[in-house]
Amino acid sequence: MILQTPVEISSFSAKITHHHRILLMGSCFAENIGNKLAETKFTTDCNPFGTVYNPVSLLHCFEMLEKPKLFTKDDIFYENGIWNSFYHHSRFSNTDANTTLKNINDRIISSSEFLHKADFLFITLGTSWVYEHIEKKIVVSNCHKVPASQFKHRLLTMDETVNSLQQIIEIAKNCKRNISIIFSVSPVQHLKDGAHANSVSKSVLLVALYKIQEINKDIFYFPAYEILLDELRNYRFYADDMIHPSSKSVEYIWEKFNNTFFDALTIGIIKEIEKLRHSMLHKPFFCETEDFKKFMQHNYAIACELNNKYPYIEFKAEKDFFAM
Repeated sequence: MILQTPVEISSFSAKITHHHRILLMGSCFAENIGNKLAETKFTTDCNPFGTVYNPVSLLHCFEMLEKPKLFTKDDIFYENGIWNSFYHHSRFSNTDANTTLKNINDRIISSSEFLHKADFLFITLGTSWVYEHIEKKIVVSNCHKVPASQFKHRLLTMDETVNSLQQIIEIAKNCKRNISIIFSVSPVQHLKDGAHANSVSKSVLLVALYKIQEINKDIFYFPAYEILLDELRNYRFYADDMIHPSSKSVEYIWEKFNNTFFDALTIGIIKEIEKLRHSMLHKPFFCETEDFKKFMQHNYAIACELNNKYPYIEFKAEKDFFAM
């Protein structure tokens, strides 16, 4: 008896291994996958501008990474005691302008270098609703609590969406000719404007990606959106806000991600790493006992064994954790 609607995922021939570099950009779901990749020892760079939800803002990011655009004080603004950038998440903001600029420029330099060497690019689109600054005439990534009267809230047209995505693809391939590009639509619903507006927004993204795949036969689509809405069609798979996927859902989609993009050897390595990292979560009541010392020594030996077995993967943090 089948009690769910399985989502078919196309086969992906260019398997990802720990030898590859992976750039992830887009919504908070990109960070969910990026965190899982980082925890399992892949070489990644995730959201160098912070979370970015719409295709036009993502295009701005890629334009700045292609030929590193370093920010000056003219590119940031002061609001409510904080220096911000309309192109960046508030994690880059600071009460000091020079600190804000350093946070932004250091990351642009390092991520531009990463993009030019990346083997895989994973982009998760969140919404096609945008906030356009009326005076500056730019689509912003983050409003930073600037009064709503300064923005025009609108839906991107299909042409704007397709053109932005196509330009992103072209920039990525200009930076690294043989880069593999994977798109996804975030399963997180943007309900601020209502359920219907969210459905319209996601529809624009889905149709645009369909058109993009017709133009670029080598572009891959990973159905994270469909997996949560169809296979996991139950509120127990959502977080307490009933909007974001729960940790169980992220784990489920991560497993689908594994089976799609990794070969059997890489999946085996991931399981070994996850088992070791699970041991790091152990909270002993008494650290002085002989049993705890044996536990630490045993896992230190495992970390050293993995380091010897896979010398191209860094296990320093794990060895330092278990060293006594």
